[in-house]
Amino acid sequence: MRVATLSEMLEEVIRLGESNGTKDQAHELRGELEARIALVRAAVGNATSTRVIALERLNPPRVGGFWIPEMISIAGGEDVAGDPGLNPPEVGWGELASLNADVVILMPGGSLPDTRAHAMEHWERIAALGGARVFAVEDPAAFNQPGPRLVDGIELLGHLLHPDLIDPPGNMLFAALRRPGASG
Repeated sequence: MRVATLSEMLEEVIRLGESNGTKDQAHELRGELEARIALVRAAVGNATSTRVIALERLNPPRVGGFWIPEMISIAGGEDVAGDPGLNPPEVGWGELASLNADVVILMPGGSLPDTRAHAMEHWERIAALGGARVFAVEDPAAFNQPGPRLVDGIELLGHLLHPDLIDPPGNMLFAALRRPGASG
């Protein structure tokens, strides 16, 4: 399966359903996923767009690619580092710092404690990105793997970018990160 955008993932749901005799269920699932996406779009439709850097890797840094910029856009943000549908290149910390992000989201996969520990090893560089809010997310299937879980990722991104408009999904682990030694 070669999927590079969210739209392609939704098409793949149908293709897989047609190939294994579950066409009706596949169309139903696609409709449910599209309805959930529409709810996020509606909730953030009048919100100010938030400038976001999503990092899939920290050493060396690699921004989120393929469908992640599209997910961020649906969630009411502007991915200032990634390009929709493209495999992201490695980038330098200095280049990322020049993008003036409001929010930095760390999504390298693995457990939330591991992501947090890895972030603390690179905290000075992450802090230099300028994000007033920094988050670690755990579920790689909701960001890094094509499939219906990407919609869970959109819902979480909506909450992280606009917590006053979208409640956190109950099935996703995330944590706000702060400078080591900071209180609150």
